[in-house]
Amino acid sequence: MIGRALVVFAAIARLPARCESMLELPAGHDSGVLSARPSHSELSLGEEPLRMEPLDQTAPPIFVMRGGSHGPGKLVFVHGMCGHALGYAQSFQRSAARYGLLIAPQGDIGCGPGSPWAKWSMDTAALDARIVSAFHALGVSDPVEDITAIGYSQGASRAEALARRWPKRYTRLILIAGPAKVSPYGLHVQSALLMAGSLDRQDMMQASARAFIDARQRSRYMQLPDARHGSMGSSPELTMSRALDWLYESPSRPPTDGGLR
Repeated sequence: MIGRALVVFAAIARLPARCESMLELPAGHDSGVLSARPSHSELSLGEEPLRMEPLDQTAPPIFVMRGGSHGPGKLVFVHGMCGHALGYAQSFQRSAARYGLLIAPQGDIGCGPGSPWAKWSMDTAALDARIVSAFHALGVSDPVEDITAIGYSQGASRAEALARRWPKRYTRLILIAGPAKVSPYGLHVQSALLMAGSLDRQDMMQASARAFIDARQRSRYMQLPDARHGSMGSSPELTMSRALDWLYESPSRPPTDGGLR
């Protein structure tokens, strides 16, 4: 059943966006996003290929990392308005696996009858409970802490809300093309990376990075190359690899302007 479900969701992730608000699915990666898996030479003997698949008996679905080897950490990706979690997670799954287990919940409000797309309610507690439950299902024991929260567009606001409410659980942030400037005050994260597509509006995320730096918190701004709003750009594995490398560097380094000034 899982195999059949994965085929269905993979087909959904290939569907084109139907309106401007549905541009949250990675675009322009027909040969890459859904086939981002290690070659035979990258696999240890007997190791299953790395993949994202729906967790059993969850509705709305939560896509979780299976197979392959992964780092000791935990990461969650929160998609944007009228988006779909699977294609995003697949677009950088190998980069994520270097640091830990990646999960990607689907939004809790559908974008129309029978639509595969979804958006987010304001129920942050319910989202947190789904995330914790998914990590429990993957064998993570309590306390479920030190999660890297990655959010895109509306998902960036949800990731920020998670970090504000549960600072011990969500300790690092990557906020991509969020809908508003992010204030560092009240956020107690080890590192905050602000991102936007090179073909998208960039001023709000740049201003957010400056605000974190001015507050003496570790932050920087980084572009998604060749990316419009909702896209992961031309090289999501490479871009996210660089983003995560920076995010997990020692936070003891003093804040810098990251080339913003």
